[in-house]
Amino acid sequence: MNKRGDFTGVLFFVVSIAAFAIFLLIIGYIVPEIMNPLKEQMGISEEINNSLQAGINITQNTLPVLWFIMFGGLLLGLFVTAWFIPSHPIFAPIFGILMIVTIFVSIALSNAYEALAEHATLSSTAAEQGAIVFMMSNLPYLAFIIGVVILVLAYAKPGSSGGGSSEVPV
Repeated sequence: MNKRGDFTGVLFFVVSIAAFAIFLLIIGYIVPEIMNPLKEQMGISEEINNSLQAGINITQNTLPVLWFIMFGGLLLGLFVTAWFIPSHPIFAPIFGILMIVTIFVSIALSNAYEALAEHATLSSTAAEQGAIVFMMSNLPYLAFIIGVVILVLAYAKPGSSGGGSSEVPV
């Protein structure tokens, strides 16, 4: 198949990190709410208490790190895709329109995340995930910056004038 570039990647990126951030916010609240009463009810031995505390630690410490790993991996995939897939300048206006749609979607997702994070029930969990809250609060700006970088990578590389080759002429 002669694929000429897939600019829906930025939209996929924004939706994926927002969905995972919302998931982490909810899981970060639910797991301690379940594990702490279990420790009180079932905590008859140190092994049980340690395993229940490990579940809480994974939720509070490891899962937010996985969000940043996912963020970096998807971002790296976008950059590699933008560089290696041949693109023709005729598609730049389509990419611009898709970027506007992506920014509007990121505004909606950012507002939804902020509404959840400011809710009284989830606010303490959001305070523990401060870096994710910061990134999600600035998601529209992040989407714009990433979109501009992807646009530059896709159209300013050598051989992007429709020739299909990404080799530098000698």
